Amino acid sequence: MKKNSGVIIVGGIIVIVLVTAFMSERDWNNDITFSTHLYPKFQSRGCTHCHDFFEKNLNGLSFTTHRERAFEKCVECHDREVTGFARPDEWIARPGLYTSDMNAQQTCETVIKVMSVSSGGKDKVAADLTKHLFGSPRVLWGISGATPNSGKLPKEQMETDLVQGGLEQWKTEVNAWIKAGMKCN
Repeated sequence: MKKNSGVIIVGGIIVIVLVTAFMSERDWNNDITFSTHLYPKFQSRGCTHCHDFFEKNLNGLSFTTHRERAFEKCVECHDREVTGFARPDEWIARPGLYTSDMNAQQTCETVIKVMSVSSGGKDKVAADLTKHLFGSPRVLWGISGATPNSGKLPKEQMETDLVQGGLEQWKTEVNAWIKAGMKCN
């Protein structure tokens, strides 16, 4: 019986050593992808509310509740008190950047492609992404607690499906994705 106990103990120690060696050699950055960490956040209504605005097939607001409204008239309801922005062009999302009907791969590739066209190399894309995702009032509006006006809508309404976790968690997750090489999947 003692011999079997010794074999089991030695076997257990070998397994522990092998697992520890494997875990220390593992590149944890391979686990950080857009699809696992950021895609669900990009699909919150705080984001898609604006990104789907001009999309007819997704019943974007410009084709439903806001149809036949001139762009210049936006500030009559979405004034500085509501949005925190002086002009509508400061908070309207760029049409076609990404939409709620895109899967994680499509969303990621579209965001990187659009940023690459305006930026250049990967380092410049990363810098432009962080500038936009951490500093754009439009993005901050969709992150719970990022600004006093996050989620605020006209007529004292609120968008409740915002990116959760606050700005610090958002920054941590975006920076981890960028540091890991901006992998989509």
